Amino acid sequence: MTEWLLSTEGLAKSYGDIRVLSDISIRIGYNEIVGIAGENGAGKSTVLKLISGVVAPTEGAMVLGSAQYRPVSYRNAVTMGVSMVFQEQALIGNLRIYENIFYGFEDSFTRAGFALDHRRMRAEARERLNDLGFSHIDVDVLADDLPFHDRQMVEIARAFILSEHSGISHPLILLDEPTASIGEREITLLFDAVRRLRDKASFVIVTHKLSEYMDLCDRIYVFKDGQLAGEVAGPEMDTETIHRLMVGRIRDEALYHENKQRDAYGDVRLEVSNLDGQDVSAVSLTVAEGEILGIGGLIGCGKEEVVRAIVGQQPFPENGRVTLCGDPLPIKNRATVVKSRGLGYVPKERKSEGIVGYMSVAENISLPSLPLVSTVRGVISRKKESILAKRLIERLSIRTRGPAQDVVYLSGGNQQKVVLAKWLARDISVMVLHNPTRGVDVGAKSEIYQIVRELAAKGVAILMVSDDLLELIGLSNRILVMREGRISAEIDAQVSAKPGERDIVRHMT
Repeated sequence: MTEWLLSTEGLAKSYGDIRVLSDISIRIGYNEIVGIAGENGAGKSTVLKLISGVVAPTEGAMVLGSAQYRPVSYRNAVTMGVSMVFQEQALIGNLRIYENIFYGFEDSFTRAGFALDHRRMRAEARERLNDLGFSHIDVDVLADDLPFHDRQMVEIARAFILSEHSGISHPLILLDEPTASIGEREITLLFDAVRRLRDKASFVIVTHKLSEYMDLCDRIYVFKDGQLAGEVAGPEMDTETIHRLMVGRIRDEALYHENKQRDAYGDVRLEVSNLDGQDVSAVSLTVAEGEILGIGGLIGCGKEEVVRAIVGQQPFPENGRVTLCGDPLPIKNRATVVKSRGLGYVPKERKSEGIVGYMSVAENISLPSLPLVSTVRGVISRKKESILAKRLIERLSIRTRGPAQDVVYLSGGNQQKVVLAKWLARDISVMVLHNPTRGVDVGAKSEIYQIVRELAAKGVAILMVSDDLLELIGLSNRILVMREGRISAEIDAQVSAKPGERDIVRHMT
């Protein structure tokens, strides 16, 4: 056995004349947990895709164990002991959980060479989920019927199960943003499983929460602009050192721009009265011009249902009233009405709800504002569309080759900026933000928070639902805490009287 489970030498990747990764040489030891940190677009996810066989390197070499390693596909990498949990979920919605877990490996469960042994697939999936601490997940339900955080748990479990199923004695598990959309309980469960399994596996994790690197990793590689900026371990593993390597400077301003928080508001722009449904009960709230109202709570508390009710997504609540700028809106079939009355919405899942991946940056930005980029005859003017996009690309510092680049090729943080840009292109009075910085690095977070402050300064009423307690505290003027479908507390969060995390958590539980 060699000293390193995996090593890379001079790894590089280019797409045409665009070089996204250069001269990456890293080492992953046996029984090690290694972090890869960096801002959005630094190359973190790209290097994981190279290691996992999703894309092929342009230059460089890899060694797995003592043999040269150059996987030709993701499936090929899995059979050699490298599995990955992807940043964006890859489950197939109309397949059952056990079918998703063994998707692509069905040939291991055939009878007489062709008939699938579903009973054995179910039994093995159930047994392995139980071993990993995910016994609450029913292997017979469809993936679409699971909540988001449980689908993420299945993705994580699948990486472990497939490696062991392939007979690998010491697999390498790559975790790309595994905690981005799961709650504290699920994060604890995941990290406990990683620690428990490290005696027979090695792990590489990419996350945008620096505290998770501190909590979990033995060493951290820091990337900047597609290159290796440094390696930290032991006493050097502190947030200031990592941030300096990531962005080339020490953070010199408050992350949440609290000095720009308003303490006086205008008229009420958004009002929700007595919202009732399967998962919410008697929820009422108001958001005024220039105010940021935060909603927090554990997963399943009802906060997501409140967002769906406001923006007109199904399932609809049974009773209640939503008023936008003084105009009552219907409970059902209101999505078109909402869009026409100046409401912007940044969803939790940007890939499925916020962007159209294989449309350009310019086309995505103009989608809610087609009259602004159309001629008098209603034909879209590509020139107007490009001018609008260039203005917002510059304003939001979106890292892209230009307005014509497809959004799917941007980093997660820059995709999130495109979602925001869609609504900044038009005149909005209310903005609903659902986990606005999910999967976004600390540098891009600060930029997004700056945009949120600018919107509030212009009088936009902002409703923000967030699973990040520090984000909730830092940005909000007031915080509503939900528990079991009801509002359990309203907490003042003015700059001079910010609550602590414990003040909020005690109302969540």
